[in-house]
Amino acid sequence: MPWWFWILLWMFLAAAAALFVVLCGIRLFRGFMRLADDTGQAMDRLGLGALEGDAVPAARAPGGAPVGTDALFRDPGEARLEYQAGKWSRREARRQRRIARKRRAGQPQRWRDLHPL
Repeated sequence: MPWWFWILLWMFLAAAAALFVVLCGIRLFRGFMRLADDTGQAMDRLGLGALEGDAVPAARAPGGAPVGTDALFRDPGEARLEYQAGKWSRREARRQRRIARKRRAGQPQRWRDLHPL
């Protein structure tokens, strides 16, 4: 092979490598800009939520029990009683849903569901 072929080959390989690096850089830049845009939108949403009320309301679980720092400093006895009451109400709600579902499907009911202890 002539010497000029090797020069052309290495020039082509160098150009292809440079093109690859440029395309990867463009893709990386676009991904970064998309991330920055999403982060800005999330910050706007969080900022608007904080501006609506001066004080941040205490977080509450679906049952109304406090979570986070408020739950940390609660009286353990009070928290235990509230947990047991919530446990009973969740169990009763499941039992009522099970009775209604079986009634709709025409299935026989469990004796324990109809006459709980």
